[in-house]
Amino acid sequence: MRPRNYFSKYIPLIIALLICLVISLIPFKILSHGYLPGDDALRHAGKAVSGKDWHQILMLRDEIKMDAHIGWNTILRAVYKTTKWDTLSLVIFSVTALFILFSLTGALLLRRPEAWLLALLAVCIADMGLIFRLLLGRPYIVTMSAILALYMVWPRLKNKKTPYGIIAILTAVVAAATWIHCAWFLFAVPVASFFFAREWRAGFRVSAAVIIGIAIGVTLTGHPILFLKQVIFQTFFLIGLGANSSARILVSEQQPATGDFPIVIVMALALIWRTLRGAWDRKSLENPVFMLLASSWVLGFFTIRAWLDLGIPAVTLCLALEFQDFLETRMGYLSWKRVALTVISMYILYSAVTNDSNSRWSNCHPRGYLLADNPEHAPWLPEPGGILYSDDMDMFYTTFYKNPSAPWRYMLGDSPMFMPKEDFEIYSNILRTHGPRNSFAPWVKKMKPQDRLILFNPPDKKPDIPELEWHNIPDIVWSGRLPKNQKNVLDKK
Repeated sequence: MRPRNYFSKYIPLIIALLICLVISLIPFKILSHGYLPGDDALRHAGKAVSGKDWHQILMLRDEIKMDAHIGWNTILRAVYKTTKWDTLSLVIFSVTALFILFSLTGALLLRRPEAWLLALLAVCIADMGLIFRLLLGRPYIVTMSAILALYMVWPRLKNKKTPYGIIAILTAVVAAATWIHCAWFLFAVPVASFFFAREWRAGFRVSAAVIIGIAIGVTLTGHPILFLKQVIFQTFFLIGLGANSSARILVSEQQPATGDFPIVIVMALALIWRTLRGAWDRKSLENPVFMLLASSWVLGFFTIRAWLDLGIPAVTLCLALEFQDFLETRMGYLSWKRVALTVISMYILYSAVTNDSNSRWSNCHPRGYLLADNPEHAPWLPEPGGILYSDDMDMFYTTFYKNPSAPWRYMLGDSPMFMPKEDFEIYSNILRTHGPRNSFAPWVKKMKPQDRLILFNPPDKKPDIPELEWHNIPDIVWSGRLPKNQKNVLDKK
């Protein structure tokens, strides 16, 4: 008979497998409620199926020459060509794969992976919105995962002996994130955080890995100079909008944050808990992870993207390290108590995240799809070569998702800044004036018989634009077109 502790050596493997299981089940359970993200995951899936370039899909300004997310769209296109999945399957793949990538990066690089489950649970209780963001199926999660990996291995970077293997891996991770997700400039904050924490040796090594990784990543795009110029243009364009009254046209995630005070309270409680345990020292605050957390929180007051993309990895890792330190003083590495804690944490986290309280998942999906193969919808969708005008980005996301091969283009896509300059001004005026009849006049004047202006309005309230004939399609969607066999009346004027 084998000794009682023979199986103890398998405890780390058992815990790792249990965590992989629950992390994998969470997104599938949420999707089973009917949840679907309503924004970029839809357009990426549509582009993968369409096989088109963005210039064949959107009306774009002259500065936009190439795909900003060339890596992610290349991956999705390869998945589509291999599997022949439809857009729904590609969105499900995006949501599950990216959530698992981030979550397992955090769990499996810790000495005590169960601490990661506790950290996710704490974040979930404090601000479910942060967990929700990990389920949007968008490529920024690759950048978040890269930053998380960087900070989980950083202690090895401060050793006197240069860890060439770790630096090479980090370089590859940064290169992949740069190619897949265009926001290479975000790595400047994590790098700076090392110097804020006075970790000079690790900071210089991270800087080298990030610079070389970015250089490799932009080279992989095939047009490195153009790629860099375009991302710089987009960044300064957004800064310009945020600095003046046009900030109201920014999408919600580009607006300033309000401080996320529930997370502030959780972090304050974590530091108090550390003090009560007698584990406080200067490095509790003066370390790169906490500096990243503080920096991203401050930058969030300029744009919430800084807090979301940098703060989520930082706050989750801060809490995970806090739990790990505590667990290492209370449970042996090969203790079966670790397995018991993992099972309990799994159950609570799974229940907390996946429950459909107030229909938060079942009611979170796009509505009012327009379908080119629907006889009622088809006459009121753009004709071949036409343009779909709208003042709402949701119209682009849902319509392109359901009609990826449709022979028309969209004036407004995933961001107003991509619109031609003249149309951007028209769109800005529509938002500033809250869409009165005359604000749409420049678009109506430009419309051709194959174009459509599609707006959201109550079903009993036809848009007050008499130059067009209107039809209520599903629910609150109205489509306007030039009257048949009649020239644009505004042109006559």
